[in-house]
Amino acid sequence: MMNEKMVEAIKNWETEYLSMNKSLSDREKEILKGDSIKSHEGMLFGRMYADWKKEKGFDNDNTTQRD
Repeated sequence: MMNEKMVEAIKNWETEYLSMNKSLSDREKEILKGDSIKSHEGMLFGRMYADWKKEKGFDNDNTTQRD
């Protein structure tokens, strides 16, 4: 079960990830801004989401956040 903090953070993760000053490709930026994802790009999107969760400190079980 996710905690409330993570539920709120997920709503805007794409925008936040864009602003984390990562060296993203143009296509990654387009995807994060809402462009349609092609079938072969799903793993790219998932990698960015997983990286965002790691950067935010959410544990793998999605129930806690490191302070």
